[in-house]
Amino acid sequence: MLKSVKRQLPVVAMAVAFGFITLAPALAADGKALFTDKGCVACHGEDAKTPMQEGFPKLAGQGAEYALNQMKDIKSGARTNGQSVDVMKPIVAELSEDEMKAMADYLFSLREAPVAAAAAPATPGKTLFLTKTCVACHGKEGKKPLPGYPSIGGQDKAYILAQTKDIKSGARANGKANAMQPVMHLVNDDEITAIAEYLSTVK
Repeated sequence: MLKSVKRQLPVVAMAVAFGFITLAPALAADGKALFTDKGCVACHGEDAKTPMQEGFPKLAGQGAEYALNQMKDIKSGARTNGQSVDVMKPIVAELSEDEMKAMADYLFSLREAPVAAAAAPATPGKTLFLTKTCVACHGKEGKKPLPGYPSIGGQDKAYILAQTKDIKSGARANGKANAMQPVMHLVNDDEITAIAEYLSTVK
């Protein structure tokens, strides 16, 4: 058995050398390159956290599972609200699942190391975030979500407003929207604005 394996090793090595067999790491998609090559930087910024216009989301540090699921939902048509159809769908339509996963992993890798800071003073938005159960799924300051939920602390205010209102109206119904919709009916438009204002200031 050992002799047989030893005889096969040179053959495998030659096959790899001449390109007949490609090792798995070489097949791995480059998430950073894809993010640039597919034009994602045009809307989300080169650093993935400086959107080129108000209303586009910051993606740097977003949970990989959540980001992957959103891309898959946009590609399948399960998510159709906001910029998803006109802007995003043509882009993700060309991506394989492995490429989407690579991009999701890359975006998650851009998360910033936590920095110890003094607790932010209580604001109406922060109080609402805590008392309207948002913290239960999105975590402290919107930055430590449950699996599959988005990190929303520090997100663009206009984007937060648009998504929460779309979830409340039913315009967005993919992913965890069904779990969030009952919560959205606990807050009025002014309260939603206050929560969005608070989250947008989280560092």
